[in-house]
Amino acid sequence: MDSQFAQEEDMDNTVDSYSVTLNGFIFCTRHGLEVCDKCPTDNRGANNMIVEDSLHDRLSEEEYSTKWKGDDRDPFTVTHQWTRVSGGKPGCIQHKTVGCKECFDWGEKLYHGIHGGRKPRQSRHRKGKHHNGDHADEALH
Repeated sequence: MDSQFAQEEDMDNTVDSYSVTLNGFIFCTRHGLEVCDKCPTDNRGANNMIVEDSLHDRLSEEEYSTKWKGDDRDPFTVTHQWTRVSGGKPGCIQHKTVGCKECFDWGEKLYHGIHGGRKPRQSRHRKGKHHNGDHADEALH
């Protein structure tokens, strides 16, 4: 078989007895923790390398310098969120999908954690609508 047609192995989604890698982020297999005192492991440094360029591009300089905690950020957990799916690869429990972007989009999760993902605040009042108290005032006049 010609090597140009050999299927590339997906190293972003692997599992062995020590670690599970989901969309490039590494966790301990036994507990599903990015930082685990029992195993012991702290994968934040390696995991951050995967998303730091993307975060730098998406965040303002102020947000990146003041809100991005790097290796001191709160660690992720995938406890009870992954299982072995097709071909023994790790995937999300919810969708049974290897490399599920909905469940394991680490760059987006970090971005929203830093940026807050807040939408502009909108008024709850609609034009032309009266509050209950408004009607009572009108009745008195």
